[in-house]
Amino acid sequence: MPLPDVGRFRRRIFAWGFVAQAFSSATNFALTIVAGRLLGPSGLGVVVIGFGAYQFVAGLQRAIVIQPLIAESAPLPKTERQRLAESGLSVVAIFTAVATIAVVVIGVALGGQFGRGLLIFAPWLVVAVLQEFWKAILFQENRGAAATLSDCVRFSIVALTIPLALAWRHDYVVVGFWGIGAAAGLMTSLVALPGRPRRLRAAAADWRDRAWVLGRWLGAREVIYQSLTYSTLLVLAIVLGAAELGGLRAAEALFSPLSLIAAALVLPALPALSRASASSHARALRLALGVGFVAVGLALSYMAVMALLGSWLLVHLYGVSFSPFTTLVWPMAVAQVVSAAGASFNLLLLAEKRGRASLAAGATGSFATLACATGFALGYGVEGAAWGMAAGSAAGSAVFIYLGLRSGAGRAG
Repeated sequence: MPLPDVGRFRRRIFAWGFVAQAFSSATNFALTIVAGRLLGPSGLGVVVIGFGAYQFVAGLQRAIVIQPLIAESAPLPKTERQRLAESGLSVVAIFTAVATIAVVVIGVALGGQFGRGLLIFAPWLVVAVLQEFWKAILFQENRGAAATLSDCVRFSIVALTIPLALAWRHDYVVVGFWGIGAAAGLMTSLVALPGRPRRLRAAAADWRDRAWVLGRWLGAREVIYQSLTYSTLLVLAIVLGAAELGGLRAAEALFSPLSLIAAALVLPALPALSRASASSHARALRLALGVGFVAVGLALSYMAVMALLGSWLLVHLYGVSFSPFTTLVWPMAVAQVVSAAGASFNLLLLAEKRGRASLAAGATGSFATLACATGFALGYGVEGAAWGMAAGSAAGSAVFIYLGLRSGAGRAG
């Protein structure tokens, strides 16, 4: 099988990755804009809390099931890839359904703004995570155009329902249209590449035999990352208040392109790196360096644009009430550049199935972000929190780069 990291094919599949992720990021960005414009900073803070729960669940599934399955199956024959994909469909659906029940229980127990944020996202967790999973499978199968169509449909649903959100102006309505878009995107993916869930026992056996060795390390890393990220969110909500938290997240959504860049790269890059690493560490490292160069270049370009237009865009997209947060462009930009520098090395560790190394690097960045963001927020408010997040990102990237440059010997552990 020709490797997707050379020539015209590489350019095409990587280009589809950016287009697909542009639509995906635009969908989530539209959610923050609509919530900010219709509900204000406090209402956006509630939505951010619920969206954080979705990110926790999606990130855990990505670590335990999606990425290990792709790292394992990408070099395999088509029939085996299809079987593992359908096993993953079953496992992701069951795990996310259990997570949904947990989110509902926690939301009811907490009550208030925190509980409401969880409850308005709970009905949509399963379809949203499954849409992400099957999109990743489409990229594994070199079906970038079909994956892009899935995200395009999802974005279109959200965009077309904005007038209805304007009419009702409720947080659960805004989030509901986001969830309907995810369901439509999932159906589009399944039409493009039909698949049906395997029986749970057989699916669980495939996952345990083929993905669990790496998935346990990635799962531990993701639990640490998501737990500490969400803890950072809740601590900052207490230290800064809901309004300043909403402003911080609005600025992060606008000034932080890495959510688009990293996700766009991982869709085609992880299968490509997995195939390259099956040949040699040197070959995979060369590809990782190339991907990293692109990521840093894009982050720097975005940083330059935001330095000129960021303040104007923040106020005009979210409203005048967000004007106190225009100074956050600089710490957010620094955080994005240093994170981009380590993103491809993170993928390299996954492709080489170096679970312990990935856990060590991820945990370093997560603990550093919680400590720095909290400490700086206590001393310097919302701008200090943003600089603290940048410091944590730098620490994590440094460890990813150091470990990625080392030999890939001793994989899957």
